[in-house]
Amino acid sequence: MELNLGTFFRDSWNIAKFDLWTAIRTKRAVAAIVMYSLGALITAIVLVKIEASVGNELAQLKTVDKSVAAASGATDTQLETTLSTFVGGDIETARQILGMPLVILGFFWMSLTFLPFLILLVSHDIVNVEVRNRSARYVLLRTSRGALLTGKMISHGLLFLGVTIFSNAALFFYAWYYSPGFQPLPSLLLLLRIWILIIPFAFCWMAFTAMISAFVDNGLLALIVAGIGMAFLGILSLNDSFTFFTPNHYKLWLWKSGVLWPALGSGVFILFGLIFTAVAWARISWRDM
Repeated sequence: MELNLGTFFRDSWNIAKFDLWTAIRTKRAVAAIVMYSLGALITAIVLVKIEASVGNELAQLKTVDKSVAAASGATDTQLETTLSTFVGGDIETARQILGMPLVILGFFWMSLTFLPFLILLVSHDIVNVEVRNRSARYVLLRTSRGALLTGKMISHGLLFLGVTIFSNAALFFYAWYYSPGFQPLPSLLLLLRIWILIIPFAFCWMAFTAMISAFVDNGLLALIVAGIGMAFLGILSLNDSFTFFTPNHYKLWLWKSGVLWPALGSGVFILFGLIFTAVAWARISWRDM
């Protein structure tokens, strides 16, 4: 049993290394990665300029708002109360968002909004490309179908991991150099927290695209179906009766303060990812390759 498990992980890693090297040489992957990285850098540039031009006014507005709340005996400021209406009525989450540097706040929002689309563009044929090219037949002579799927997901996961690290680093150093009053250590810790929360979020959507790719052999059709599926889950999350059954509902948990709720949200994204992966694994195990 130990030998089989060791062989499984060794085969998965060998497939991941080869597939990662192949993926980073494709024009589509390079274009998508460059677009995402540029998007992160442009976000940083725009938000740094906004913070530089109106940062003092925003700070004064927050100070005045706190003074008014204290004078009236209120525990929450008007800004916190207004923002809480957009985050499920959670004052603590609103307070944390208002305390974030604008550039990091914008980057977190951008990651949660656009990273699934990057994953969709790059990974929509994560499984079916091997079926179309018949290369899966040769790979499966030496390894298992589970190792093939695991290796492919590891390679794409490492690719997205590298993209997020590069984007975080670019944003951090740009903001440090150009943003007045930028505090490196607190901002670095906040970016590290965001990066850790992004990992299970990305895994969930990568597993979703792998599941669609396992069922739809045509690459373009898989892209369309996965895109429609993401849109459908987004719409379904707006329905009070079904929202708990969609990953989108738990995205707000990642914004919450403290450790418990973000950790629970990350756990839910991992659970969804495992379910999607299990369905993809079952489909690959049953189908004719």
